Amino acid sequence: MKQDIKVEWDSEESEFYTLVPIDKQTLKIAINVYEWSDTTIYGNIYISLYTKRKHQRHNMDNVIMTGLNPIKTVILGMRAFKEVENAFLEGYNDRFKVILSCNWTSSSRRDAYYAFLSKRGYRYDNLFGEKVIMKIWKKDEYEQGE
Repeated sequence: MKQDIKVEWDSEESEFYTLVPIDKQTLKIAINVYEWSDTTIYGNIYISLYTKRKHQRHNMDNVIMTGLNPIKTVILGMRAFKEVENAFLEGYNDRFKVILSCNWTSSSRRDAYYAFLSKRGYRYDNLFGEKVIMKIWKKDEYEQGE
């Protein structure tokens, strides 16, 4: 199941992302810049799993989290997330304090996101008046390959 995961930068969407083919589906994991100041940059984590790329935007709120092959999706998703998170931190943490956050559309998604993200040090918190799952890195706190 070893699969190369390539992280790319999309300047139009201001995001680091990866597309991982899993059987007949595609998993997209991305962290986009949604707010910044002179000292802090905020990234939003989002995950989508879809069958047809042309329907990606349409399916963002209606996709099944685990897909056709749940174990493979979770294993590859964990590896892909780590790569995208590392790319974002390598891109910004030398200049900014970095805050990465994740919100959700349903309690089942919240629970799934938290089960995974809490293992990487993310916790529930409030950000801009909204309950999110988030993690903060002080400027220059990230070490490559974490």
